Amino acid sequence: MTQSTASELQPRNAFSTTRPTSRRWLSAVLTSLSLAWMMPGPVAAQTPNAQLLDQIIAVVNDDIILQSELAQRVRQAEQELRGQNIRIPDQDELVEKVLDQMVMQRLQMQRVKQLGLRASDQEVFERMQQIASRNNLTLDQLRDNLNRQQSDGFTQFREQIREQLLFQKLQETEVLARTQVTESEVDRYLQRQALTDTAYEYRLRHLLVSLSEGPTAEQRDEARQKIERLRQQVTDGQSFQSVAAKASDGQKALQGGDLGWLTQDQIPTFFSAVATQLQPGEVSDVIRSPVGYHLIKLEDKRRTDEKALVDEYRLHRFLLLSQDAEKASEPPQSLVDLSESIDSIHAFEALKTEYSDMPESTNARSDLGWQTLDDMSVTHARLIEQLSPGEAARPYATDEGWVILYLDQQRQRDPAEQDKRKQATETLRRQKANESFDVWLRRMKDQAIIDIRLDKLRTSEDASDS
Repeated sequence: MTQSTASELQPRNAFSTTRPTSRRWLSAVLTSLSLAWMMPGPVAAQTPNAQLLDQIIAVVNDDIILQSELAQRVRQAEQELRGQNIRIPDQDELVEKVLDQMVMQRLQMQRVKQLGLRASDQEVFERMQQIASRNNLTLDQLRDNLNRQQSDGFTQFREQIREQLLFQKLQETEVLARTQVTESEVDRYLQRQALTDTAYEYRLRHLLVSLSEGPTAEQRDEARQKIERLRQQVTDGQSFQSVAAKASDGQKALQGGDLGWLTQDQIPTFFSAVATQLQPGEVSDVIRSPVGYHLIKLEDKRRTDEKALVDEYRLHRFLLLSQDAEKASEPPQSLVDLSESIDSIHAFEALKTEYSDMPESTNARSDLGWQTLDDMSVTHARLIEQLSPGEAARPYATDEGWVILYLDQQRQRDPAEQDKRKQATETLRRQKANESFDVWLRRMKDQAIIDIRLDKLRTSEDASDS
């Protein structure tokens, strides 16, 4: 999903089974959390009860979550809800949802480290460039805006982008790479596409009441009754986003269940047919899936021009390893002269011979194939706009070294007519992977050692009060 909706459909963790937290105690805890976040280290160290200001709130395998971390995330969630004019849930509910998200993020990051996945500085930079461009900003303007909102806003934003990239790679490694699509599935998909007007994007909100794996009949009935009550609340006039923020188990709950704009291909298959039949403002009936019960609301829909021709570029990339490339303000003149001398694919291929001391694996996949401007990185898109076929771009620096980009050919194609079967196969793989990812996450959580200590902290706090 472009956002992949897989993260939206994550199950709740074992935290949901803890006994309810008293509102009086939770208010006191949040106050202490805020104090822990705002108090400088040396002062806190001198406070007699300093150990109460930043305690371990959860243990996730060998990792910990501190009160101060939870406090910061709760405040961020409150700010996001206010920014969307969504009613903030009760404090105990808000803390529960935020901590649930933090536990799932810790588990995913632990798996990322086990697999050795990496998001390079270049990948992070290019994703940030894309975000800035979509908001009609330069990267410098985006940085200034974020830093005005918070002293280290840009740094935090950059690390959030890195985390998103790592989680995307985790999904691709653990689920997408193992997802298979049969020829008959592709045939049925193409038949449906031929009968459906797919030139629309849909703005959806989502609400989930999750089920544990292998639920009992009693648990299913309880979940079904809960989501029916939630649907009735929306029918009676409460806003869908406020109900989702308060009661949804989905990972987009604190965004009011907002899934953003999705094409039909990006909508999970188990509610795709329902979503495309709704009218703007309508809420679906209850939808059952392997992970629980769902409600969706169609906020809006808009047409897209799928018949427009798009430009495609046949690109080749050559990397010259260098540890000092990013430190240099300009590429060496010898490399600039070399790039300007490349006027054919044969001249480009000769680079492998000229720099035969480079490890063979470095440029083993130098042919990047046909790409649209949307497919390629911001850096490549900016360089390509200055080139004609048969020309190489001025070398640019990465954390690995100097890169020479060569444009071999350019063409136009109709995306609605070309490579339909290949596109259908990839779409189905991603849809199936998005749904399977939730099951994979649930199993990873079930195998983890998770110790939530909110109840223990409450007991300690109540004892000290008495």
